[in-house]
Amino acid sequence: MLMLVKSKNGVPLRLTKERWNHIITSHLDMVGNKKELLKTIEDPDMILKGVNDEKRAVRFFKETHLGAKYIMVAYKELGSLKGFIITAYKASKIDRIIKRGILWKRQQ
Repeated sequence: MLMLVKSKNGVPLRLTKERWNHIITSHLDMVGNKKELLKTIEDPDMILKGVNDEKRAVRFFKETHLGAKYIMVAYKELGSLKGFIITAYKASKIDRIIKRGILWKRQQ
């Protein structure tokens, strides 16, 4: 295991070396953004419904090496004691994913 980070629900999520390698090889723009990935999980702007029972933590970053972007982190919580990160990527827009439903949103 590479890291353990708690979701907004307080569930410990594993980020394995295999998953991190998947993220940085499938989404090259995430190289060097592990800190931002962890911040997105720990302190998201919102949590969206994902595919099946996965969740998507979303956080907007005004400055990345690609300019202003959302970081999306897909993860699964397996009860209240464990879960895992599936993937992460940057996005310019979240309209399509937000249509699946908002599970939680930060109060402004």
